[in-house]
Amino acid sequence: MQKRKTRELLYSPDTLKFEILHTAVNKLGLALKGTLIDEAIRRVREDMARVGITQLNPNFYLSNSYGCVAGTTNIAVGFYDCSEYLRQLNKEIRNWLYDPADILQIIRHEVGHAFCYAYKLYRTKEFRRLFKVKGHFFNTYTEHLGGRANPWSADFVNPAGDYYAQKHPDEDFAETFSVWLTPEVDWQDQFRSKPGALKKLSYVERVVSDFGRQGTLLNNGGSNTLDMPVEQLSMTVAQFLGAKTAQMKTYRRRATSYVDGDLRELFQGSPRNLPLHRFRREYRRGARFLRTYKRLLINRVSYWVGVEDFVVSDLIDKLAIRARATERFLKLADSEKKLIEVTAYLTTLCRNYRDVEQYFRRQ
Repeated sequence: MQKRKTRELLYSPDTLKFEILHTAVNKLGLALKGTLIDEAIRRVREDMARVGITQLNPNFYLSNSYGCVAGTTNIAVGFYDCSEYLRQLNKEIRNWLYDPADILQIIRHEVGHAFCYAYKLYRTKEFRRLFKVKGHFFNTYTEHLGGRANPWSADFVNPAGDYYAQKHPDEDFAETFSVWLTPEVDWQDQFRSKPGALKKLSYVERVVSDFGRQGTLLNNGGSNTLDMPVEQLSMTVAQFLGAKTAQMKTYRRRATSYVDGDLRELFQGSPRNLPLHRFRREYRRGARFLRTYKRLLINRVSYWVGVEDFVVSDLIDKLAIRARATERFLKLADSEKKLIEVTAYLTTLCRNYRDVEQYFRRQ
């Protein structure tokens, strides 16, 4: 079935991208379920079950980056991999993108951290000797940041080709764990010429055998999270990604039906410092207002402009969706006045569509 022109305009990829860029991260309504990250987590959990890690159950949550909170089993995952549009924007603005294989390996790596912390391996003499821990395991991390990697070292795995294992003993273990956990890797054969790395891989196999079916020494729940969970990210996606003015102008030019700016003129934001009982008595959501008068607006505008009902209906639906997403309100006392304003607005845009098959005329 062919998608009708009105919906192509109202929900064009460039329009949706521009809306996302102007939306606060914590208003995107993101969830892990059904994402590339969710699939990677599922596969890593299968890997864990296969090797006998049955008691470790990391807490995964959406955040502004990937990482395991030091000393816990809480694992943050990047919200920018939660949808295809977010992934495209990340690639277009920040010029990099994790492919599904990258995400899978990152999750294995972070689970390696969680395993290390869950059984406090970093406190044992063998771990400290093998991974060359000097001083406090966590507090010495910054001391390693300026170190230069040795590309010829036989003591480290290097799955991504970035020598990340040489950054700190904590990363060394996590990288080693991720390689060992990857079912496609024959680590005994692949690292036979790297005795140092091979010893670490053999160590991972042994500690997993020793501790994998034992209860963990941590019970973190969902607290103690890294950086910011998405619920606390009030900046817009554009601000988070660092979109430049020229980039934003390009997205704006390509957007065929961006209505958020007009909705800010038609409706107000959520009133501040107003008691809840007064708010409920005196205000109504813009989205509800549009739904309530939808049939009336369709009948009047389609008749006077001379367009099919769906031209008006699809536009009202779009306005209602964005009014809800951007939390627009109106005073109940202004309902009659607002109905006139909305009718005039719909009439203008639907007349544009009648004349040039565009709701917004190009400048």
